[in-house]
This record gives sequence, structure tokens and C-alpha cells, in this order.
Amino acid sequence: MPDFPHNPTLEVNLDAIVRNYERLRGETGGNGCSAAVVKANAYGLGVSRVAPALYEAGCRDFFVATLDEAMELRKILGGVTIYAFHGCRKGQVKGFLAYNIIPVLNDIAQLEYWQDSGKYALHIDTGMCRLGITSEEVAYLQPATSNLQLIISHLACANEPSNPMNKQQLALFRQVMRRFPGVTASLANSSGVFLSKDYHCDMLRPGCALYGISPNTTMPNPMENVVTLSAPVLQYRHIDEDHTTVGYGASVVVGKGAVLATVEMGYADGFLRALGNKAFGVVAGIRVPVIGRVSMDMVTVDVTKVPAHLRRNNLRILFIGKEHPVDVIAEAAGTIGYEIFTRLGTRVQRLYPAEHAQKR
Repeated sequence: MPDFPHNPTLEVNLDAIVRNYERLRGETGGNGCSAAVVKANAYGLGVSRVAPALYEAGCRDFFVATLDEAMELRKILGGVTIYAFHGCRKGQVKGFLAYNIIPVLNDIAQLEYWQDSGKYALHIDTGMCRLGITSEEVAYLQPATSNLQLIISHLACANEPSNPMNKQQLALFRQVMRRFPGVTASLANSSGVFLSKDYHCDMLRPGCALYGISPNTTMPNPMENVVTLSAPVLQYRHIDEDHTTVGYGASVVVGKGAVLATVEMGYADGFLRALGNKAFGVVAGIRVPVIGRVSMDMVTVDVTKVPAHLRRNNLRILFIGKEHPVDVIAEAAGTIGYEIFTRLGTRVQRLYPAEHAQKR
């Protein structure tokens, strides 16, 4: 059998993504449907594999960010509804129509570009001040409701269940819903799914939770981990002298007897530079700290506590896994799991366990 790939790898468990989808959909109690947000290459995990897996699980509504992403997804899946969050800009109408994509229109100009071209969704800004038509503008709209398929808004603080802004946004969205009786409505993102059924409306719209990122800051993560990120050791360094410095800037000093491993992954692969001297990897359940600054193509970890018989030539360091989920490494970097996943570069090979098993 061939060895495991000699490069950083991201193993994506499609079955776990499906179970997360079913877990989220189950929150509706069978009274609603759940779309799936697969923008940014399914949050960096591979839309060409993730989207078909979700389709097989029964998902028929998908959201991406841009027309280009929507066109790519249409080539992967034919009989589904695809929405593009960024809407239709000048000159894009033909592209939307050719690929049967539904734009989420965000302002008056986009409504004018679209006019009566076909089906569309309407984004209402209930407090994000990011995209969407304001509640004041809604009062003056006379939209073509025959083509209006969906109204959406986006919760700003849903990961904080006690934040009063959640109820404020819900109340404002309900006011808007009354202007469009019979039109499908969607408010709940991943975090909103776990607020209450009041937020579910007709369609859930989860993204991060599908991929195992925690949707809530106040409770244990209810989602299953879906990825394993690991990278191979390039070289070991057995330290023979005290006060030996490591890496650029000599930011850390180690003593005699330490064993260091130079690992083939750096910030060019999406292993953030901010993780230097903060993150850790795992070997056989043993935490191995990242020491020194992260380089473009390499990172150094202290494997002194790893038994010698485990420090073999093909040792791999685990950086994200079931017992070390993405939220842990994100916290060390001072960021969120979304950024960790979407920053992972093309040198990190995406593997899907069933396919990898067949190749081996």
C-alpha cells in the first residue's frame, strides 16, 4: 500500500457533515426545511464533494456568495435551487438566467438591474448594516411579488443567546414578513437555529455548523467534528546545548535535551503566523507545542515528550481533529474557525476518507 501523502492533508468526513445537516434540520421538528451555505468552496472543505453529499441527504436549497460560485455549483448539481448572496450587479443578469441562479437582491440599484427578469430573493437589513434593503426602504417598495421567492435577513449576535439584539431583529423581520404574505422567509443562520423555533421561519440557513464549527459561545458544541488536519515532519533536531534559539527573531529558547520537529506547513498553507508560540499539535494523544514563529512553509513543534519509538520518519502532527477541534486552534490565533478553514491553501491536499481508503 502507498504511504500517506507526503504533504499537509485535510481529511473531510462527508458522513459527519451529513449528520450535522440532519442534526440542524431536526431542530425544526419536521416543520421546516434547511438549506446549506456552501460559499467559499464549502468553507474551504471542497464544494465539489460537500454539495453532492448534502444533496444525497435531501438538501435542495444552497447558498453561495457570488455568481461565479453559483455557476460552479450549478455544474456540480443540476436539480437544486441556488441563491447568490451578493445579488445581481450591472451586466450579470444574463449569467443568472443562463445558469438558473436566484440572486439575493440587496439594494434599490440591484432591483433596478433585475427588474422583472425572473425569480429573486430579497435581503432585508434588520441590524447588520452590511447588505440588505433597510426597513425604511421596504416601506416604499412595490416589488414584483410573483417572482419573489424568498425574503431573508441575517442575525448579528445569534451566537450570544441573551443578546437583546436577537429579539430586536426578529421583531423587525416579522414586520417585514407581514408585507409579503405567503413568501418563504429565512432568518436563522447556524447560531440562530439554536435560539428558539421563533427564529426558524420557513427555512434554516446554516453554514459554519455544518462543518463542525461551534455555533454558540455559551454551550458545548452540539456539532460533530468533520475534519482532520495533519502535516508531516521534515526533520528532527536534537538540541545539544542550552540556550538554543529557534526560528526567525530567536523568539524562543530551548535547553539541552530538547527534541524539535520541523513540520511541513506554514502560513502559505493557511497555518496562521499568529499561531507561533501559541498553538499546539497532537501526537498519540500527547500535546506538542508550536515554538518559535511560523514560517512561510514550515513550523516547529517541541516533541520532547513524544516517546522515541513514535518519532519515526513518517510521523505526522495533528493540528485539527476530534479531540482538538478547529475552535481550539482558532482561539489560539485570536480568530474564528471560519478563517482557519477558508485560509487553508492549495498545497493542503483535501482527502475524503472513503476515497482515500480505496486508493490505499
